This record gives sequence, structure tokens and C-alpha cells, in this order.
Amino acid sequence: MRSTTLLTLLVALVAGVAMCHAVEREYYWNEVSNATQWEEPAVPVPHEDTESGKKYYVDPKTGESTWEYPGKWKVVESEEHGQSYYHNEETKESTWEKPADLAWSRVRHDDSEL
Repeated sequence: MRSTTLLTLLVALVAGVAMCHAVEREYYWNEVSNATQWEEPAVPVPHEDTESGKKYYVDPKTGESTWEYPGKWKVVESEEHGQSYYHNEETKESTWEKPADLAWSRVRHDDSEL
């Protein structure tokens, strides 16, 4: 009986160590292109503020947090149409369709689900 108890404890310990090594990672998904990837995209991808649920960005040039997208695209509210459109400050292009640069999101993934 003692060896059975010891074996049970050993199995529980090994299972506990295995659970501790389960890693939560994140991958990236683009809602426009439907692309997924493990590597961070070349454009800023929003984080989510845990308290407010709002999205924020980390400016790659300054390392500072900002609520506004730090890239060339800006979200603009159209008072006339009552909806948002997108404006590229470099090319002066405007579009109602969300640009792929703005469509990336972080998706949390628990490796223990594999």
C-alpha cells in the first residue's frame, strides 16, 4: 500500500509539473485577409487594456502607449454619414473598407489545448 501511495504521489507530481509547463502564447489574426501567424506583423497590433477593455497600441518609434494607431492609417468619423472611414496620412487615400494594416488582432492560445 505504501508503494501505491508513493506511486500515486509521483504521478500527481509529474502531472503538476507538466501543467506548469503549459504555456499561453498568442498568435496574430488579420480579419481582412484571414491570415494567421505566430510572428508579430510588421505593423502595430493592438493590446487590450484589462480594466477598460479598450484597445491601445505601443508606438514602435517611441515605445510609448497610445490609444491612436501609430501608423499611417487613421480612423476618421464621418459626421455626414454617421460612420467611420479610414484615411492614409502618407498617400492621402481614404476608404470605407478597413485596411489590412488595421485588421490585425492578438489571439491568446493555450498550448495545453493542442
